Amino acid sequence: MLVQAFEDMWAISPDPRRDRLTVGFVTHLVSLATGVPAAEIAAPRRASHTAVRARQLAIYLTHITFHWSLARVAFAFGRDRTTCGHACRKIEDLRENEAFDRRLAELEACLRQAPSHAQELPQ
Repeated sequence: MLVQAFEDMWAISPDPRRDRLTVGFVTHLVSLATGVPAAEIAAPRRASHTAVRARQLAIYLTHITFHWSLARVAFAFGRDRTTCGHACRKIEDLRENEAFDRRLAELEACLRQAPSHAQELPQ
């Protein structure tokens, strides 16, 4: 049973430690962009509407920018896959607002230009 759990985890994310670093990086970028503390974005419980929107934004950016499956994003954020799908749909709907879309495009570009911070993990 435990072996199967590890095999399932590996199938979702080949390097969970690196994924957590990536999620932390995205979360901190979203924190800087929105003013919502990173700890509140990453909190495992329900939060204020502002924190929820920031978390949805972080989930969306991770999914779109790094081309991760929703299952991988969910695993890295400690959320359910359907929750991540909902977050992505909400952010896509918000992209109809031109100002929001421009801001989101800037965040995506920032993430794409960032150095591969997670490749420097000690073994």
